[in-house]
Amino acid sequence: MGAKVSTVMSSRGASNRRGPPTDHAGPAAGRERRLDIHVFVSEAGGLATGRAWERCVWRDARVLIAECPAPHLPASVESALRAVAADVARDRGWQGMGTVAFALDDRSGVFRVIDAQAQAHAGTAVHDCEPVAAHALELRIDGCVDRRLPCTRLLVCGATRGEVLRRAYRALSEMPGPAGVDRAFLMNRIASRAYCSGLTGTRLDQAVG
Repeated sequence: MGAKVSTVMSSRGASNRRGPPTDHAGPAAGRERRLDIHVFVSEAGGLATGRAWERCVWRDARVLIAECPAPHLPASVESALRAVAADVARDRGWQGMGTVAFALDDRSGVFRVIDAQAQAHAGTAVHDCEPVAAHALELRIDGCVDRRLPCTRLLVCGATRGEVLRRAYRALSEMPGPAGVDRAFLMNRIASRAYCSGLTGTRLDQAVG
């Protein structure tokens, strides 16, 4: 699948975290996917881009699971996303970390930039743009609905996607205390055949119900 790009950007100022942003509305109905590319620009001008994170599981316009690398994302599309993210960082004169967010039509391969956020004065090394393992899953659990309560973030890493999914399910099942709404929802999604097969976003919701 080839990649085509249209650019629609908005800037919301600096962000103080590396993970995928959670403040966008969920993906549009159909086959649209939401992906993030982290960019690092050193003071000497060196630039590196990380692999694509996908906001895989949504609930009430909140991202509950982000995954890297994005499931079944063609290498040509990921390369195009990384190239556009690098261009955005250069055009805006970024230094340090930044994140460029994309919406991708999974059928046509057309994608657009929907947000670009710089993180000022980040002291991260260039190689830190890459995930800490071959596969990584970030889960956000409970408390997110009520902004006054903390949102638990769980980073699960492994050598394969299957290993990461098994570890994530076990971690959720062994967490102390009563299972909140988000936690039960996440366990249902992770255990579903649709998510295990690589469906994400709206396609996953349509398959699982």
